[in-house]
Amino acid sequence: MVFQSHGPVSFTKTTLSYPVYTAEFDPYNRGFLVVGGGGGQGRNGVANKITLLDTSKRATLDTAAEIELSSDEDNVISLGTLASKDGLITLAGINSSEEDQKAGMNEHLRTFEIKYPQKKQASDEKQNTGTIVEKPDGSISFVGKAGLFKPATGPRPETYQRLLRLSPTYKRDSPNKRIGAVATGLAKQSEIVVFDATKTPTTQADVIARIPMRNNDEAADLDITEIETNTFSITWATDYDVYEQTVMYNFDTKKATFSPANPRKVYSMPLREDSSKPARPKYRAIRWLGPEDVLLLSNLPGRTGAELSIVHFYPSGPALKVKQKVLPGHVKQAVGLDVCSLDADKDGNKQVVVAIASHDISIPVYTIDYKSATHTFGKFKRFTTLRDVHPQTITCLRFSPFHSPVRGPAPELDRKGNQIPAKNPVHPGPQYIKLCSTSIGNTVVVDTFALLPSQPADRLSRYVLLHPSDEVRQRTTYGILIGFAVLVFAILLQSLYSSDPFAPSFADIIPLPASWQRTLNHPASIADSMGRKGWEPIADAASSVSSVVPDAASSASSAGSSAASAVRSAAAAPSAKIADLLDMHFALPGGSASEEDKAVIIRDNGEGKALAVSMGDAEAYKKQDERAQHWHELSEQQKETWRKRLVDAGHWTVEEGETILKGVVFSSWAGFVGRVAGEVIREL
Repeated sequence: MVFQSHGPVSFTKTTLSYPVYTAEFDPYNRGFLVVGGGGGQGRNGVANKITLLDTSKRATLDTAAEIELSSDEDNVISLGTLASKDGLITLAGINSSEEDQKAGMNEHLRTFEIKYPQKKQASDEKQNTGTIVEKPDGSISFVGKAGLFKPATGPRPETYQRLLRLSPTYKRDSPNKRIGAVATGLAKQSEIVVFDATKTPTTQADVIARIPMRNNDEAADLDITEIETNTFSITWATDYDVYEQTVMYNFDTKKATFSPANPRKVYSMPLREDSSKPARPKYRAIRWLGPEDVLLLSNLPGRTGAELSIVHFYPSGPALKVKQKVLPGHVKQAVGLDVCSLDADKDGNKQVVVAIASHDISIPVYTIDYKSATHTFGKFKRFTTLRDVHPQTITCLRFSPFHSPVRGPAPELDRKGNQIPAKNPVHPGPQYIKLCSTSIGNTVVVDTFALLPSQPADRLSRYVLLHPSDEVRQRTTYGILIGFAVLVFAILLQSLYSSDPFAPSFADIIPLPASWQRTLNHPASIADSMGRKGWEPIADAASSVSSVVPDAASSASSAGSSAASAVRSAAAAPSAKIADLLDMHFALPGGSASEEDKAVIIRDNGEGKALAVSMGDAEAYKKQDERAQHWHELSEQQKETWRKRLVDAGHWTVEEGETILKGVVFSSWAGFVGRVAGEVIREL
């Protein structure tokens, strides 16, 4: 079943009958994947197997062939694939039984021949549709086995094969001639053995070189690249050191020369500056990015994180670390790494895709761009993070190789020999790369990534996974999200400070324009901008209160209009809280930031009636109501009476403190209306 995830990524998943430890794609991307694993030696009921999976269908992972191996030997721990006409020649790392190893014999390198399912036309009635069906006749057969390591001696002569790596495959006119390397594990005499991988089954006669490890360190990982035809560079990393050696091998005469004569140590993990923490990060994986640059994955001590480093090799002398990337905090420890170099343009520029397997069963995916003119790599750019990929620990991570597709025909020329721009540049069909991950939970997942032409208008454009335009959109989206988060944080912070009258002003914390300060100091204005009409209850109340004063003759309009203006500005919803009303005032259009000319006005409408709370001009109101008083002008008895009335009416709570009452004007509404009405009658 195919699953669609965020962005141009889809994945398929299958569950096998055994824990899977290794995987390898067809070197020419013909739509097949080989996986291997098992329960190891013993009668635990879990068989050791190699399985061929068909990845040509994006909706399913079908088993095309499978072979069950002996349960008296170790499980499949590593794989390498060589292309053949009808399928693959697969090299597998399978250690012999404990009894054989104790006898000093470990035939750890096995060879299998895999034949792909043949394709044929459907029955006559379906041939018209061009339907292709596959015959279920794929097969895996054992070819031979060999032990390339020196026989171990001593009371415990076990020597295990941990690593197997083959040189990359390129599409070229002549057949690819490849070499391979295997590395020991848990051996008293650690070594790397380089061999000719063009002839199978591999035997001792195909060994090109034996590289003894310094200080008997074990290789944590190794990789091979082809610098030029028949010239290969091998690099490997121990816990703290990186080594390199170039091998020039004549496949016809079987003669090899080495540069330098002995492996050179090109880089070492730097010592930590903090002497109280002597433990250093350890290298976990290494991959070539080009003929002079490698990518290193290292784990920090105590499962505290992981890092990526790009190290540049020079023809002689030590290497130089030119780039470093600290992986996200959720990656406490990395368990695997793989890279896929996409095709380069005519100038040599290319993009490399990097995937890291994390202990938390996630796979961060990055891209890095190589600029040939300056021989430099750009920043690590995050493409996506695949989360919860497997139910249990990831054991292997492998990209399918990407080969530049065949291009369309060259553009036509006009009479002057100039190219005629094509209206629709001809590009090959959709291009993809695939990423396989396996786990001890018997699962195999293949993620498919869609590629894009870097220059769509160019017929010979190289392909990229992360296009520069996508990067701009990604940065813009992140900027908007970060800005929104900062705004929300600022509002919450101001809400916290505004509740404390003795707290510093928000302007003392973050310098912002005055208009922004007024808005953040009064969150109700933000609510208003989102559709809340905070002043509508006030305006409605003002209209209703203004009707209390009856319409009079035009001779009384002067006194009546001034009184009505004061009433209108002081009117408010009878159930408003004092604190809310202060916020609402600054949400009104034209609301003033000054608290000296505006005040909350609370009127006593008489016994049995609710208090009227509103915002208005304090001085204008006091001219109309001579009995109106500020809080500090009230007697203690009056303050006690007002406290009880405010609490009972829900306009104020004791916890809010009396500081908020200092700007309030208290009035007897009945007396005020009576005086206004008397003035109107006297004017009639």
